[in-house]
Amino acid sequence: MAPQFAARNAFKLFQKVRKKNIREREEKFFQDARKFNVEAELDHGKTEHINCYELGEAGKPLVILVHGWDSNAGSMSKIAYQLVAEGRRVVLFNLPGHAFYKRSFTNLLECREAFSAVLKVINPEPGFSVVSHSFGSAVTAYALSKNDYQLDKLVFLTNPNKVERIFEDFRNFIGLGDRAYNKLLEMAQQKLGEPIQKVNVVDNLSKIDFEKILLIHDKNDKVLDYYNSLEVKEAISKAELLTYENIGHYKMLWNDMVITDCTRFLSGTSSHFIKEEVANP
Repeated sequence: MAPQFAARNAFKLFQKVRKKNIREREEKFFQDARKFNVEAELDHGKTEHINCYELGEAGKPLVILVHGWDSNAGSMSKIAYQLVAEGRRVVLFNLPGHAFYKRSFTNLLECREAFSAVLKVINPEPGFSVVSHSFGSAVTAYALSKNDYQLDKLVFLTNPNKVERIFEDFRNFIGLGDRAYNKLLEMAQQKLGEPIQKVNVVDNLSKIDFEKILLIHDKNDKVLDYYNSLEVKEAISKAELLTYENIGHYKMLWNDMVITDCTRFLSGTSSHFIKEEVANP
């Protein structure tokens, strides 16, 4: 009966971040890392100080780590420590609305702008790499597609590929009617400045200068369906897909085999074992 009202409320709910308590193993990372802030002009029209963290020595090969929705930079810390142990410098940041920020709302556009601001400040030399998780993979592809950087490798620890599909799942979850849903899409497209059908990982990857990308996905992932990575693998010739079972969506970030896959791929020693088959940890 009131589709505009329903759409506004749905859009606000869609951007709500469920802030989780920082776990002990994540706290150690925040204590160890060198901290710095980057100013970013975000979607809501105000300047946000993006919380950034660094491990490793300056001048070492750079890897940027991007966490997923409802998470924080510390969730990527086990990967970060291993990369540092192998002689790399890592930079991480909390996406807007997550972890220690006062507000708890954000969206893909804000996160893209935050990542772009971090890139501008650290000014990476050609040949850096990015490892991202879940929603962070969409952020990575979107941000890099809007900037002109030359990368070495990308690692996507799951990815959502089509943003439109996320909206459809959300619509079904809250039971939004057709008229309200169309209004919701209009709001999203107005904010993004382009149709959401065009904001997908595959299209954005096609605009990025990189050497290779490794996709890692649990065949039974209950948060982001495995077919997202299959779609990317089919569309991107430089993509390799490593399929697992029973590593979960979040637990994969702490899985020793997954971390080994990441580091070997980044070092260029993984081509002999990357297979499009199920790997059982």
